[in-house]
Amino acid sequence: MMPEIDIQKLAMESRQRLIEEFTETYANLRERVRRVPETEARRISEELSCPLEVAMVAYLINMDGITGLRSAVDLFTTELARRANVAEDVPNLPGNVMEFALSEGRWISHLYGRFSRQLELQGRSLANLEDVIDSKNMGVEKALSILAERTKLAETFITPILEEWIKEHPKSVSVDALTTFGQAITKWNRSTLNGKFKQVLRRNQAHFRLVRESLIGATDSFTIDATIARLDALIDELGKPLERLQLRAVAHLLIHLIPRPTTGRGDRSPFVDVGVSSTRGNKAEPDLTSPFDFLERDVKLARRRNGEERAEYLLEKIGRVVRVLKYQGNDLTACVEKCFIEIKARFNLENVPLDSTTSSAKAKISEAPLSERDMVTIRLVRDFVDAYVYGEEPTN
Repeated sequence: MMPEIDIQKLAMESRQRLIEEFTETYANLRERVRRVPETEARRISEELSCPLEVAMVAYLINMDGITGLRSAVDLFTTELARRANVAEDVPNLPGNVMEFALSEGRWISHLYGRFSRQLELQGRSLANLEDVIDSKNMGVEKALSILAERTKLAETFITPILEEWIKEHPKSVSVDALTTFGQAITKWNRSTLNGKFKQVLRRNQAHFRLVRESLIGATDSFTIDATIARLDALIDELGKPLERLQLRAVAHLLIHLIPRPTTGRGDRSPFVDVGVSSTRGNKAEPDLTSPFDFLERDVKLARRRNGEERAEYLLEKIGRVVRVLKYQGNDLTACVEKCFIEIKARFNLENVPLDSTTSSAKAKISEAPLSERDMVTIRLVRDFVDAYVYGEEPTN
């Protein structure tokens, strides 16, 4: 196990990095929110029944590819409702609501962006260590390595962020943090996540008991005794009601929610959803290497949705493709042209007036205000998909 002084030192470093990131994110959101198109923000506010200030920050979060527009608004409104339930309502004044939206926007951007990505990456080394956790012959050294890795992840990376979240969210308790962080990690909805908690708690306790058994009977040492005592304390903590869990226990529980790497055939892409098939190259699923591979997949997946849900899904996915293409050095007119060409080729579209459609799209992008051109480009690609891939299928 890690010495307590090392845990505290690493936790302090994690907290400092978070503070620095939040300072930068807050300033970035405050500056950019002034340039959000008012007509677009009002449309979002009306369609999703949220304050205008929330709609503006949600628009930025969606444009950054952090999460979908509807999902972002749902996260804001859920926190507003929680505060109202504990008599900590945000005053219904534009300045107060904007301050809430900017502050909460930092958390959404962090949890659904850098935090969830780093947690999944750091969880891979732990998963590699735990791949023999069911082995009856797990030795003391292996058990100690697992606990050291788990402690480092839970108590020096996750716990400091949990503590900051609790500080910034009035009258919040452990179950509020567990749900908020759990959704960011798993991408499950709240009802699904809440239904899984008891099962995950039991698995977490069983995991610690199994590791503990491998330490019993080891040569007497202060390190082993201290480790067993710490495990016993964690097992007891995980037996408490969710709303009274210590944050250390919450952090260890969150580790059990990290998506684990898939096992099986070596060439299977982790990005392919179960049930989606493709026969390109006689493979069971397409290679997902270019932005257009993802675009093709998402257009196929969107067939499962209808109406507004399909439209929102496509806007989110196409938006990410456009951002990647821009990062690769393409301007918006090149982005829309390349998307049209790839969609036509990949879906074997016949009788598509590609030249005139592309020229018209480029003109609309050039005529749009600079701040709106990204969204105009995304909508043009979505309209192309609606018109030529789905045909007469209803989308609105």
